[in-house]
Amino acid sequence: MKDAIEKEYKVIVTKEEFYRLANFYKPLKFVKQTNYYYECKDSSHYGFRIREKENEKLFTLKEYAAGEVREYEKILTEPLEKDQEITSLLAQKNIFQPYKVFGELTTYRAVYFDGYGELCFDINFYNNTMDYEIEYEQIKEHQHFAEFFRILSQANIEYVPSFASKYKRCLISMKEERK
Repeated sequence: MKDAIEKEYKVIVTKEEFYRLANFYKPLKFVKQTNYYYECKDSSHYGFRIREKENEKLFTLKEYAAGEVREYEKILTEPLEKDQEITSLLAQKNIFQPYKVFGELTTYRAVYFDGYGELCFDINFYNNTMDYEIEYEQIKEHQHFAEFFRILSQANIEYVPSFASKYKRCLISMKEERK
């Protein structure tokens, strides 16, 4: 299983801002991916999902601590409940079976690699909500925040950090929907 500290910046933008920036990176190919989010008793410290994309399933557990996000990932080749490595990791974090899906989010994502990081253009659909998000995820060491700021400035987009991850936005919208 792969694990690493996640280093990314993201911003929610308007549809107009999204396409204004995307025009600098043509042609972009958007690929559909669906995230299935699972319940965690302590969602302030953990979030996990299964992402389906192009006939592949990827398990991801995100652990939030000390201002960082540690990400554990593994490609699923069998049902989640039968994967000993994953169930062991989840048990270590006090996440036990039965695993219950609480939400689903579908993203149409285009990725542009600039040699240092991945610039992701995401159109997200969840719980009768649609949003546009731009992410910049570090692949190699360099000044990623400065680069992301420069990328956004090309299209006159102000950097305002996203208030929540996709996982948390989906969770919040589910709670709002139940009211």
